[in-house]
Amino acid sequence: MQIDFHHAVTYVCCRLAGMDDAGAAVVAHAAQYVDDATNDGPLQFATGERYVRVTSAHQTLDLRLNSDAADNRMVWVPFHFLPGNDAVAPGTDADEAFIRRMVCRPNSQVAQEMVFDCIERQDKVFALHRLGVALHTYVDTWAHQGFVGMVNDFNKVDAIQVQPDPAYRNTEVYADLTSGATRAKAFVAGHLPVGHASVLTFPDLPFLRWSFTRDNGEKVVRDNPGDFLVAAQNMFDMARRYVARDRNLASADLPAADRQAIDTLLRNTIALEGEERHKAWAEAIAQGRFSFGPTQVDYIDSGPGSWKFQAVGQDPDVEDGSERFDFTPAFLTSHWKRFHDAVQHHRLFILHELLPRHGLSAS
Repeated sequence: MQIDFHHAVTYVCCRLAGMDDAGAAVVAHAAQYVDDATNDGPLQFATGERYVRVTSAHQTLDLRLNSDAADNRMVWVPFHFLPGNDAVAPGTDADEAFIRRMVCRPNSQVAQEMVFDCIERQDKVFALHRLGVALHTYVDTWAHQGFVGMVNDFNKVDAIQVQPDPAYRNTEVYADLTSGATRAKAFVAGHLPVGHASVLTFPDLPFLRWSFTRDNGEKVVRDNPGDFLVAAQNMFDMARRYVARDRNLASADLPAADRQAIDTLLRNTIALEGEERHKAWAEAIAQGRFSFGPTQVDYIDSGPGSWKFQAVGQDPDVEDGSERFDFTPAFLTSHWKRFHDAVQHHRLFILHELLPRHGLSAS
């Protein structure tokens, strides 16, 4: 999924679940920032303070990072391709059994337990930021289902087919997705089969109906708008449980008019770039198309107005340690630091507590 879902839909679902504007804004910002926090390493302060962050995303086609088996497991597995821990048929080869258990599955027991832990442990100062990180991972189990967050031949794809849905079949988007250039990109990306690289951004486009055939001949049919609507419904339910501080709160349907508005925007906002679709969502929220009323939402990933800029007063993204920031006590309570604290807590919880609880060692 991209910024339109991770930021805008997360905000909408949190508001519909009873969260106030300020809380929903933090959760939604953190959910999207998972994709934008691609830098790691220490921040050095002029007076000697230091803060070390970790990354929660790699660029999909970053061959240097994604070819590092240890490094990509620390990023793709806990944040984007949470293992579903599928049951494995008796007699399955041990190597194959491990890969099958690592396949991402929508709303798996593992995924639910991840969010439940956020609901039960709201005492952390970064609790809202952690919820945003967890909800990013949670809804990605629908978009990224059927792929593994490692470089593995299981992710190799032989052919991709775009369904000519009436919503987009006569658009430039359809022409682009079915072009020779797109097929060539998929062929190149398939040489490093990490996650869904072999099918490019197809799993992340909310309007798309498509299918693909694995190298082993298995055909997989995907209905993104249907899957994304189900993801929104489940995220709404998890946000309701968070607000109620009750993981066992019974499920409830999205309000009918809100559900229809979400479905319409998912199916009919036809653009390849998430930022373009995000503009449509922000406009819909500002116009009051949802039952919580009109409000302004925005997201700034870097530069003035960004969480990092607010935390340290600048955002040069110098990674060689030569930049020295001015430290103020406000840094310790900044959204940027709390987000990165949440990222480290989330990664540790997933890799060293949650997955081992299910018999998986994947770090």
